[in-house]
Amino acid sequence: LREKQAVEKGLKVRIGRFQFRALGKAHAMGEIAGIVKLIADEESDKLLGAHIIGPHASDLVHEAALAIEKGLTARDIAHMIHAHPTLAEGIMEAAEDVHDSAIHMPKK
Repeated sequence: LREKQAVEKGLKVRIGRFQFRALGKAHAMGEIAGIVKLIADEESDKLLGAHIIGPHASDLVHEAALAIEKGLTARDIAHMIHAHPTLAEGIMEAAEDVHDSAIHMPKK
C-alpha cells in the first residue's frame, strides 16, 4: 500500500525512511544511491507498505513483503537482527525511523 492509498482509505500513517548512503555496505559496494521507505499504521504499528529503491532492491523487498503478509509491526522489524554490514540494515533503520529511534541518521 502506498502512503497516498493508505491516507485515502482513512488510515493515519507513520513513515520511516533511510538513505542507502548511510550504510557501510553501500559504501563498500560503491553504490550509495537508494532509499528504503516504510509505511506503518499509526494505531497498530503494522506495516502497510514499503518502497525500496537502490542496489539489490529486488533481494531486499521480500522482508517487507513477508512483514506485511504476516501482520508484523515496525517495532517487530526494528527488533530483528540484521547482519552488519548489509543493505538489509536499511530496512531495520527505516523501521526504527517510524518511531524516531534510528541512530544512524540525523534527527528529524
